[in-house]
Amino acid sequence: MRPIFFPHEFFRPRAPAAVARDDEAEGTKPILAPHELFHHEAPAAAAATVVRDEESDEEPIVGIVGLEMSDFQVIGELGGGLYNVVYKARLRRCPHGGVFALKTPYYDLGGREEDEAVAAVLRRVEGLEHVVRCHAMFRRNESQRVAVFEHMNGGSLDRALSRRGGRGLPEPALAEVAAACLAALRGLHSRGVVHLHLNPFHILADADGNIKICDFDDAKIIPPGPGSTVYSGIGFGSPEYMSPERCAPMAMAGARVARAADVWSLGITVLHLYQGYCPARPLPSKRTLERLSYEISHGEPPSVPDEDTRASIELRGFVSACLQKCVCTRATVAELLNHPFVAERDVAESRRVLKEVIVATMDKDDY
Repeated sequence: MRPIFFPHEFFRPRAPAAVARDDEAEGTKPILAPHELFHHEAPAAAAATVVRDEESDEEPIVGIVGLEMSDFQVIGELGGGLYNVVYKARLRRCPHGGVFALKTPYYDLGGREEDEAVAAVLRRVEGLEHVVRCHAMFRRNESQRVAVFEHMNGGSLDRALSRRGGRGLPEPALAEVAAACLAALRGLHSRGVVHLHLNPFHILADADGNIKICDFDDAKIIPPGPGSTVYSGIGFGSPEYMSPERCAPMAMAGARVARAADVWSLGITVLHLYQGYCPARPLPSKRTLERLSYEISHGEPPSVPDEDTRASIELRGFVSACLQKCVCTRATVAELLNHPFVAERDVAESRRVLKEVIVATMDKDDY
């Protein structure tokens, strides 16, 4: 398996043809593994150097010689979706038993070109606040990528909702989540990256109440210069969280519109976390993608129900500011960071409540 760039989640695909054992992974070296753990724990001979793909004419990429997929031991499954599965894994040669999350697709999602596009985004977002850290990325069988990320032991916020029996998060905790997501989006947008797939599945927490966003498979780097656009239409993402302008056929977006799409997704996500279910699809639905897209484009934007007496004015205003159908009136990330729901929260209390909620949804296997 040949390394491409990043580390967070380990790999052991469910499909028989995709199963990889340690003996099959021998000789697989990462394309890029930039983080301290690998520099510190790797043997002296495994210093940073150039790794060349002998079967490719591509330019060599900086990596760590000596780090291989066989250095990881799968110790459990963290979850998965329609296209990927994520495993909990331990780095064998780390004396402190470093634990990571390994992510791999069930099948080829685009080959080498797609892998390099994802790696480019991960390089761009490295070190940002409230963004899950990627340590390395491998290429398996020249077609499937395996990514190694930091492990967030509280899991996704969707999992937290599920373990709470579908009950939404308390407002103080929700305000802290919103603040963390906004800080992450501010960092992404400042580096020319749009996420385009924000939802409760892609917001992770740990036992200390830290919040980080993950999954950059659909993220895009906006080319510099006026008039630059990126494809923002329906792809492999979750259409329930997509903004109206993204539902147009072959939707393209410039920087302003693409960033506004992330804001809409945040608004739907906050409402989902508050209510305990996605407002665009509250119950098991047989609606087609076309029908859902039509409703998002032509229907009224979701909002906190009027009959909900628990919701504060600040929460209602925050959600409304995010879910303006017209991009011109939709709030920006900078404006939302100054919104009372976030800016006037009791930070210490919000963090305490969030940590309490996350810890209550964890079990002994999560630690």
